[in-house]
Amino acid sequence: MLRAYNPPHIRGRDSNKTIMDDVLIVLAAIYLMASYYYGVRAVVLGLFALLTALVCDIVCKLLLGERFSLRDHSSAVTALLIPLLLPASVSYATVATAVAFALLIVKYPFGGVGQNLFNPAAGGIAFVSICFSREVFGYPTPLEPVPVFGKFEGRLVYSAAYTLKAGGVPTGGDFMEMLLGNVAGPMGATNALVVCACLLYLVVRRAVHGQAPVCFLLTCALYAFCFPRVPISGTLSVMYELFSGYLILGAVFMLTDPVTSPKRGIATTVYAVFAGVVTMLFRQFGGFEESFAFSLLLCNAIAPMFDYLEEGIRRRVRRRAAL
Repeated sequence: MLRAYNPPHIRGRDSNKTIMDDVLIVLAAIYLMASYYYGVRAVVLGLFALLTALVCDIVCKLLLGERFSLRDHSSAVTALLIPLLLPASVSYATVATAVAFALLIVKYPFGGVGQNLFNPAAGGIAFVSICFSREVFGYPTPLEPVPVFGKFEGRLVYSAAYTLKAGGVPTGGDFMEMLLGNVAGPMGATNALVVCACLLYLVVRRAVHGQAPVCFLLTCALYAFCFPRVPISGTLSVMYELFSGYLILGAVFMLTDPVTSPKRGIATTVYAVFAGVVTMLFRQFGGFEESFAFSLLLCNAIAPMFDYLEEGIRRRVRRRAAL
């Protein structure tokens, strides 16, 4: 029988609120970069997602007979993360749908904060990816004006992830452009340099552990190097795989979710490696160009097994040592 957990467990001066505050700070930095490439609409999408989350929180608290508190920032983190995983041209209705699904279906039915089995943001993104795939996977060109309100009438382009999925070799962007975010993709995920700086800040602040995202990304890189999807060198394959879609952003902000990931050290490493392999298999054989959200949901479902297996191994070692 699997051992029951009620994560996240926080000891010392840190608290769930302070950790969430650190995450909100780095998400604000990513929104600043998104607004540089796509204009004010990027920030307005985030604010609209926050408003949607606030309404969902109030409704759920009323239905559960619980007291609403602004000190719980977990829903705010989920809400702000969702637009960053979508194109800047996405409609406000789609953003609201993703946030509502994340909170009303994925988070609260399982008990709310610290009780959800699946990452809410991943659930919301997976849902709109299935329902509105054409809108979710079409991207405006960076630095092209996107109107704050109304439908984007410009030309939408495909990301490098789509080109790889279609069996082609991505063109039109070098390593530095991909590193700085000057390529088509989710509005908050293409600037890999800023996202990695955010990870460093969170690790220094002890808001997250760097173990899971580093092991995950190294696994994805090794898989891409050994099994390129198109006839290019292993090095180019690694570059295109890591810097297309929201692989890095997901590794930093979703894979490290303390609620839906293992709690033990070795279990976390094995989980991250497993998630990397599953993600690359989804990318290669799945139906969508960007399938990290789907692979993460699958890994969330079996995350407690990794803690259970590690505990079983440790118990056997202790028994043998005691003989």
